[in-house]
Amino acid sequence: MRPVYRFVVLALTAVLFYQCQKEVSYVGSGDPGQVVLPNPLKANLQGNVLDENGQPAENVVIKVGSEFSTTDDKGYFRMNNAALDKNAALVSAQKAGYFTAYRTFNATSGTNQVVIKLIKKNLSGTVSGTNGGDVTLTNGTKISLPGNGIVKASDNSNYTGTVNVYASFIDPTAADILERVPGSFMANDKDGKRVFLTSYGMMAVELESTAGEKLQVKSGNTATLTYAIPSSLQSTAPATIPLWYVDEATGLWKEEGVATKQGNNYVGTVQHFSFWNCDIGVPAITLNTTLKTSKGLPLVNASVVISADKYGSAFGYTDSLGQVKGLVPANTNLTLKVRDNCGATIYSKNIGSFDKNADLGSITVTPTSQSLVTVSGKLTNCSGANLPKGYAIVSINNYVRYAKVDGSGNFSTNFLLCSITGNVQVLGVDETTQQQGNISTVAVAAPTTDVGTIAACGTSSTQFINYTLDGTPYTISELDSLTAFTNAQGTPLTTYISGFQINGNNITNTISFKFDHSNYVTGSYPVVSFSVRNINNPTLVQPFNVTMTNIPQAAGQFYEGNLTGQFKDASNVTHTISCSFRIRRTF
Repeated sequence: MRPVYRFVVLALTAVLFYQCQKEVSYVGSGDPGQVVLPNPLKANLQGNVLDENGQPAENVVIKVGSEFSTTDDKGYFRMNNAALDKNAALVSAQKAGYFTAYRTFNATSGTNQVVIKLIKKNLSGTVSGTNGGDVTLTNGTKISLPGNGIVKASDNSNYTGTVNVYASFIDPTAADILERVPGSFMANDKDGKRVFLTSYGMMAVELESTAGEKLQVKSGNTATLTYAIPSSLQSTAPATIPLWYVDEATGLWKEEGVATKQGNNYVGTVQHFSFWNCDIGVPAITLNTTLKTSKGLPLVNASVVISADKYGSAFGYTDSLGQVKGLVPANTNLTLKVRDNCGATIYSKNIGSFDKNADLGSITVTPTSQSLVTVSGKLTNCSGANLPKGYAIVSINNYVRYAKVDGSGNFSTNFLLCSITGNVQVLGVDETTQQQGNISTVAVAAPTTDVGTIAACGTSSTQFINYTLDGTPYTISELDSLTAFTNAQGTPLTTYISGFQINGNNITNTISFKFDHSNYVTGSYPVVSFSVRNINNPTLVQPFNVTMTNIPQAAGQFYEGNLTGQFKDASNVTHTISCSFRIRRTF
């Protein structure tokens, strides 16, 4: 039997959020797909973004609907009360020099977790817009453009200059496909039904002019894509296979066209560029379960793979309540696997085959290694009493958990680690008095790291960005999205400050800026990049400085300061802004 490498992101779910609209699900094996309607909810979202080498990617712009955030220097982001969807929530990640990444998952009412690995956007070759031509990648994958068939995406005007072709083959058999796959392997077929994809090869393609303008294939013309079929998949590759592209509005793959097997390649024509995929759509059912530790605690943000005897596997992360839910292949034997943060399987259980939606109930995970670390402790308030309402921010390396206290101040969370080394850092926050304490640091110990009693007292935990633009005041609070971090590598150091506020589906506040400094010294520094609301990259009227009254060198401390200045927008209109801010450095 050939090895199975195809995956789809699992939903991460807690208490289900029902709308009055009907959810139509596939049941049985007679129908190859299902019609799935939107089912929105508001829930917390966090995640980690990695670069092409698997290292934390900082200053990545995260977009969910009309909401934005940015990753910090650990590649971590968190969005409170984000607009998600139970059936297909979409997260996009944008960073200069990379293809826009998408992650599609079934959202939950708990805190959802995603992990995204970016794909480097390298120039693969150039083609004449007049004559057309080919660009071939190292593995034989090829992009063939038509002559006189390229237009500017902005206005559909003909483009006859040099076409820069940025392309990358995405190997479905690669070890990191779970993190790299665009969206997931959830898709809508040509009839609009939700199906599960089995991939034989993917490709990312973008066209640009020499001036950096986005280009596309001219209406009525086609480009030809040649996919090199991975060697382990060639013997089972069908003679023809549907083509699918990522719908950037939903993150779901959509069926459009067919590719034909020619030797060890698939060849097909497309009318536009995006991510393209050669896949077979297969029947799927909805499966959900709750993962717990041997002590009955939720297994938090655990990497879960449901592997199948055929058709591929499903993948996702448990939520803050230990629950996981999503589409899995129907009518094939399934095995549930839990992995540590290095990708090693530390628990495996055969769960059988299903021809209709199934709930596995609660499963107790007993790791085969000393990988599960439970961090527990107690928070107290400024009176020394047990904290009735608050949370602990717990960090090990690049992994962060927000653990709420029970009525007696106790908190607990867990991590699946491939190496029981390093320290646990814990910061207690009192939500009632808006106070926080100091960071407590304890060496990691398995199976339990008891951090003891921690006082959530001593420093105001209030975070905000307040600014006045042309005489109108605006406020962004920690209930919205606030991010601040310093890139500690290189000289000078660069600090990023940003905030976003959402009202319904409308962005009502956005502001971001960055500045350079040395050695965390307070003072006044020129702003090197600035945007506010819908005004991006304005012309700054000098001097345009930020005055820092505090630049934190340790987690738990705050970025504090203010800026005042003027800038000109694209219409050369002058605007005046003043701003003050206070944002916590998390970890």
